[in-house]
Amino acid sequence: MGQEAALILTGLGAKHAVVDLGDDEFTVGRPHPMIDFRLRNERIVAAAREPATAVILLDVVLGYGAHPDPAAALAPAIAEARKIASRSKRGLVIVASVCGTAADPQNLERQEAALRAAGVRLAPSNAGAARLAAALVGAGARPRRRS
Repeated sequence: MGQEAALILTGLGAKHAVVDLGDDEFTVGRPHPMIDFRLRNERIVAAAREPATAVILLDVVLGYGAHPDPAAALAPAIAEARKIASRSKRGLVIVASVCGTAADPQNLERQEAALRAAGVRLAPSNAGAARLAAALVGAGARPRRRS
């Protein structure tokens, strides 16, 4: 994690974490997480295993050079994270934004529909997703478990 992010986390008392998996720390010697979702998916599942995790914030980028079907690549980790939270009888909200257009090879509408079907709450922008995640965390929201 970059020095700036580490300072932000220290200021928050490490109660909240924002990790940029595209940072050099994570991409040296491996494909960027926009292409290879393995590291991202591992982190999603690991975060879900933490009892204090109530919200996971994701960004999904479409376009040339990005994964050909990011929603499908994320779906297994999202399902596993939701199962982990459910088994622990706690809520978990996954918030995301999708940066792209209908003209992108991955098709914005199809990606958003697949993420919604996986139970992801979508925001219209990355800033909106960050605000939604912050509002959920700030309100102490522990969403009810779905049956």
